[in-house]
Amino acid sequence: MTDKVIKLKAKDADDVLVISAVLQDAIAPVSDMTFDTDAKNFIMVVQRLCRPTKDGAGLARICCAVNVRGVDHTQLHGIDLTQQGRILDLLAVMPDGRSVTFIFAGDAKIRLRLGDWSMIVEDFGEAWPAQCNPCHDGASSVVKVS
Repeated sequence: MTDKVIKLKAKDADDVLVISAVLQDAIAPVSDMTFDTDAKNFIMVVQRLCRPTKDGAGLARICCAVNVRGVDHTQLHGIDLTQQGRILDLLAVMPDGRSVTFIFAGDAKIRLRLGDWSMIVEDFGEAWPAQCNPCHDGASSVVKVS
């Protein structure tokens, strides 16, 4: 299992691309997403995939809080927030000017329009063995069971 937890902060597009790489293949339950319009705060808890390391730690998952502050507006595409049991597969987090878009498999997206913003990504809890290892072949995504 991994003993390396992360805590990252993003303030610009380059930082977001680093976070995108760290969060690739995380799974995100719709029930664990919220946007507080008054506080301008978007929070999502994902189950981040921890890849095998050189020291022998195997494939694992760990809970990871994604907190985006300074969100002026959210826009959903292909996501119904009433489907609380739905699990989304996070493919990438893409910066675009004053917006950040979370891109999920199945053409689902969350676009956050940003004002004066920051993003904090932080692991919490204990890691557990991952049940499968996602792999990407061209434009399609295939899951191989370990």
